[in-house]
Amino acid sequence: MLAHKFFLLSLLALLFTQDTKQELNDQMFEAVRKGDAAAVTALLDKGADVNAKFRYGQTALFKAAERGHAAVVKVLLDRGVDVTVQDTFYKTTAMTWALDGDHTEVVKLLLEKLPSSVDDVLSTGVRSGNEALVKVALDKGGAKPQTLTAALVAASGNEKSVGIVEMLKKAGAVPPPDIDAATLQSYVGRYKGESGPEFSISLKEGKLFIVSPGRDPLPLMPVDKTNFRPVAFEGMAVTFNVEGESVTGVAFKQGANTTQMKRVVEAKP
Repeated sequence: MLAHKFFLLSLLALLFTQDTKQELNDQMFEAVRKGDAAAVTALLDKGADVNAKFRYGQTALFKAAERGHAAVVKVLLDRGVDVTVQDTFYKTTAMTWALDGDHTEVVKLLLEKLPSSVDDVLSTGVRSGNEALVKVALDKGGAKPQTLTAALVAASGNEKSVGIVEMLKKAGAVPPPDIDAATLQSYVGRYKGESGPEFSISLKEGKLFIVSPGRDPLPLMPVDKTNFRPVAFEGMAVTFNVEGESVTGVAFKQGANTTQMKRVVEAKP
């Protein structure tokens, strides 16, 4: 009988503790939403979980980053919040929200804990013409040479990005290699995969573009004579297959997946 009573008391104590913990976590999230760093600190001291999951698996850091609450972000980082968490719906991180909102100070804080995201920060800064964001990335250092080159190409085409171009050059960014016009012209044409995907390569003003139905042309940047990548983002590579003097196809790689596409030979009239 005593053992049974002890079990019930222990169970009630556990349930009460869980309810209290959830209440603390909910109060912490509300304090984060309001940008109240002092309240967040107090609730963490009382036992709130800095890595508690809320809607779509987001942590409090997501909301602080989304709203640009730098002081709150600093508190959460100091308490060991996991900066690598991805939500279950959008597959984004706290850094994604900070970049999307142009919250430069928050990005700077997150970058200290997640230096591997420097390429993403740099690319985002260049796309948005945000000199402060570009400076944060360049000051941190560690951007890949190819990312620096792509950033230079993207910024050079924008009259409002003169300052960014100068910063990139000082950071060591160099233009992509020059590919002769005849070689570029040899890549122009239609390419089709076995399972049906198809796109065309066009040439305009000395630059190659991927042209897909229903989408804007995607500018490509040369890495070397046969390898190219989009100017706007990483993670995609286009390698032209050359046999002798003929271009026979292209390898389209995105992430871990590679699709081989053959060149469509147009029938002569």
